[in-house]
Amino acid sequence: MTKKIITITVLLLLVGLVSSGSLGCKKEAEERAVPSGEEEEEEVESLTDILAKAKGVTSFKYDMVISSPGEETLTQKMWLKGKKMRMEGTIEGKSMVYLVDTDMQLAYIYFPAENTAMKIGLAKAKETAGESPTEQSESIIKYNPVTLGTEVLDGKSCLVIEYTTETESVKMWLWKKYGFPIKTETTTDKGTTVLELKNIELGGIPDSMFELPAGVQIMQIPSF
Repeated sequence: MTKKIITITVLLLLVGLVSSGSLGCKKEAEERAVPSGEEEEEEVESLTDILAKAKGVTSFKYDMVISSPGEETLTQKMWLKGKKMRMEGTIEGKSMVYLVDTDMQLAYIYFPAENTAMKIGLAKAKETAGESPTEQSESIIKYNPVTLGTEVLDGKSCLVIEYTTETESVKMWLWKKYGFPIKTETTTDKGTTVLELKNIELGGIPDSMFELPAGVQIMQIPSF
């Protein structure tokens, strides 16, 4: 719960006036200066209510910035729409694009520089991409998270929560408006990894973003 506390100090320069009447005037002036309604508490939303909002987010894109101990900061661009996902990034100096369509049970790695692509296993592609922010929201409750408070992050009002799994401790900043995390700190025995979502845009993604460009050569992976 966020409660606005507004402290208004009115300095009255009263030369030689210390009577109870003058103090009464000062008190009355302070009361008039407090905006109407500012002292009222905001409507309280439960963690369950906030997380439920993520189900209504079906199409959005963002930049995912990952900072891990001893490694360079990694930035990936993500597009999500229904059961489709696109992830762009650079791995070992090579630009790659992952395309996943869960409904069609298809997944590709696309190499723009060579205009080639490889069909890969759906499970492997999803493992590489990890859970989407909305999928994370669906699985949080089972860990019995503790609410730490609220915080404004990147101009977005967030509920800060914390929980522990079998292998790690997690601290999350949940965007209260849409119910998914925009920052996650995951701590293991190897250190703390920070994942942040930047430049978030909701809706307006054409289906073509999740398709291979025309003329792409599909490479066959040899079987052994």
